[in-house]
Amino acid sequence: MRTMRTAAVAALAAAPLALAACSGDDGDGVTLRYAFWDDNQVPAMEAIVEAFEDANPDIDIELEQNDWDAYWTSLDTQFAGQNAPDVFWNHVSKFPTFAESEVLLPIGDRIEEDGLDTSIYPAELYDSWTFDGEQYGLPKDWDSIALVYRIDALEAAGIDPAEVDDLEWNPDDGGTYVEFLQRLTIDENGNNALSPDFDADNVAQYGTAMSSGTGQTDWWNYAVQNGCEIQSEPFGPYLIDAPECVEAVQFTADLYNRWGVTVPATSTNQPAGGLANEFVSSGQAATATDGSWTLSAYREGLEQGTWAVGPLPSGPVGDGTVINGLSNAIYAGSEHPDEAWEFVKFLGSEEAQKIAADMGSVWPGVSSLNQNFTDFWAEEGVDVSGFQAAAEGPSTGYPLSLNDSVYSQVALEEFNQVWLGEKDAASATEEVVAEANAE
Repeated sequence: MRTMRTAAVAALAAAPLALAACSGDDGDGVTLRYAFWDDNQVPAMEAIVEAFEDANPDIDIELEQNDWDAYWTSLDTQFAGQNAPDVFWNHVSKFPTFAESEVLLPIGDRIEEDGLDTSIYPAELYDSWTFDGEQYGLPKDWDSIALVYRIDALEAAGIDPAEVDDLEWNPDDGGTYVEFLQRLTIDENGNNALSPDFDADNVAQYGTAMSSGTGQTDWWNYAVQNGCEIQSEPFGPYLIDAPECVEAVQFTADLYNRWGVTVPATSTNQPAGGLANEFVSSGQAATATDGSWTLSAYREGLEQGTWAVGPLPSGPVGDGTVINGLSNAIYAGSEHPDEAWEFVKFLGSEEAQKIAADMGSVWPGVSSLNQNFTDFWAEEGVDVSGFQAAAEGPSTGYPLSLNDSVYSQVALEEFNQVWLGEKDAASATEEVVAEANAE
């Protein structure tokens, strides 16, 4: 796996960037290409671009949208062919390799020269785009993890939704969280998982659904709540073989195999399994631990006023979640770096991010606009404050590593086996650490 990563880095860095042609001129003006992946954000992107072009009539923006998988494949090809978009969405899992490969334009000097106030962003998100002391992006948005639940499912089980705010878990008996999920796990005869008559072989509704490839929407959060440090520091080694981390992985596995309160791993294991929101929308699950980026999917799958978002349960050491975010990055080979910077600076501004927040498109990277996004969804009949509370409470950033692709692959392989009950948590975490920390 180390050889594969090294080869990928070499491919990205192989061609000189100074001569790359990635954008065109229209008369005396400049055209910049802007790439992104989420089609749900197209209306907001168009509105932001319109505002920028109105203020900068000599700069035109061309939008290029691909779905997640095609986006990264295309971007890698464009880097190698010296024809990447001038500006593009960047993800922290990809950022370290891109920065090391020198395909990103550093913007630290420009930030300083223009006197940008970077305190408007959460420090943890802003710092996520730093590599070897240089800044490579301004926060575009952030995401967090919370508990999405169907109000009707809770009411049918005699559960007051207010109970969601005070749930706790522990690795021994599961705590009030597991009891909550057992009350929501119902067999075909209407018995819940606490009943002596419960038929575990014929479940009509599970208490929850999980479908994370890396751990971001499930065990990472339990790990943080159990005192686990996923990494020693950004770009440091993975530490997930520590006892408190193994315990969190085992707790996640127990939700599948010991207590049987989550949609079986045979249906949810990635990459081929279903997504958590799909099981909630279909009625197969009453809740899901999921990311704020999935809000549009829940809105499409559930009727207005029938669902809400609460906090994750607290763990043995307290609350906690993993937060993440995107940045707008500039291609180092852009023929128009000054214009690209003006666009990125605008994308990171309160003016631009307020447009997205007021349209309910995405949680803004500018902290002061969080309530705008919450208010939009409240008008839609959905309480999404659980996501906001998660991001504004105790949190840790998405792990940054030059070996992220290796970690992601081996974690998927190993933990899929754990969720199926085919491998123990300790053995799996040891294997992941050995592979992901290899030089």
